[in-house]
Amino acid sequence: MKDINIAVIGWGFMGRMHTYALRAIPLMYRNLSFRPVLKCLCSAHLENALEGQKAAGFQDVTDDWKTLLNRSDVDAVSVCTPNALHEEMVTALIRAGKHLYIDKPLTTNYESALRIKQLADRSNVRIQMVMNNRFLPAVIRAGELKDAGALGNILSFSCRYLHSGSVDANKPIGWKQGKQGGVILDLASHALDLAFDICGYPESLSCAANRLYKARPLRGGGVTEELSEDHALITMRLKNGALGSCEASKIATGTNDELSFEIYADRGSLRFNLMEPGWLYYFDNTLPEAPYGGMRGFKQIECMARYPFPAGSFLPPKNAIGWDRGHIHCYYSFLDCVANDKQPRPSLDEGVKLQAVMDAALRSAETGQWIKPVYP
Repeated sequence: MKDINIAVIGWGFMGRMHTYALRAIPLMYRNLSFRPVLKCLCSAHLENALEGQKAAGFQDVTDDWKTLLNRSDVDAVSVCTPNALHEEMVTALIRAGKHLYIDKPLTTNYESALRIKQLADRSNVRIQMVMNNRFLPAVIRAGELKDAGALGNILSFSCRYLHSGSVDANKPIGWKQGKQGGVILDLASHALDLAFDICGYPESLSCAANRLYKARPLRGGGVTEELSEDHALITMRLKNGALGSCEASKIATGTNDELSFEIYADRGSLRFNLMEPGWLYYFDNTLPEAPYGGMRGFKQIECMARYPFPAGSFLPPKNAIGWDRGHIHCYYSFLDCVANDKQPRPSLDEGVKLQAVMDAALRSAETGQWIKPVYP
């Protein structure tokens, strides 16, 4: 069994989530060819790193991520920091030969993403974007149906990611509501990734965005007007002429974590909602119409937690699945690629293409024009 020594940079929500996934992998996957080792936790605030070490069992800690660059005992690094820090960290870590597990989005803009790609293309490191929702069984099954030809020619699609955390005008903001954040980078990135994996990337798009309040309070006191969008609507056209849409909002009152997609094609259709993570809905348009309906209609596929071996034994595959399980399988897939010299997905290239779409959406929201994304 090969040890993969891992450092995690950042001890916020995602740093904790990545660490949770790493600790869970040995329990949920049997006969692994690798063993994840919690080698080092890095946080800009040393007291947070020490807290994480005590909670999760990291071998050591640091408050300076640059110390990881020359450590021969660190094989892979989780980048769980604010978007604006990604480029400096990722490029330095690529040069140091570290495999990278990068929380989305890749960075704050397309030019930055392209610089990362150009450097990564000259390296031998494995890089995976953290798109955890791709790794739920229902979403994986949707991809299988697409690959098997069960959908056919895409006619239209829609995807949505709705939260309600920014409705309260008095709630202090974090960095995700500032200029390096916004719902397009934060939420639309997930919804678009799911849609593009099945439908392909758009040829052109138009976006409208809304900022609910002129100013919001800061956590440390005072207020700021340096805010990003709270709500965005994106209309897209595929190369075959089909239209699609994406809605991302943090002001959808009453919602929780509502990620969904609907894909309509000439041979079949798919529906998925993260609020029902165990189920995928599939309509087979090749079945004939018949009196009383015959066998036509949306089929509810019971995906639940039915991962193939070496997963699928603990927890039981029939159990209801949770949001965290996608994160665990996402990280497992990355480490399996590192251990067995395979190309991870979602790849860095996919992260760059997604960045191109999000850049185009932000420019469209500013100009009111249809924009053609520039892909690498």
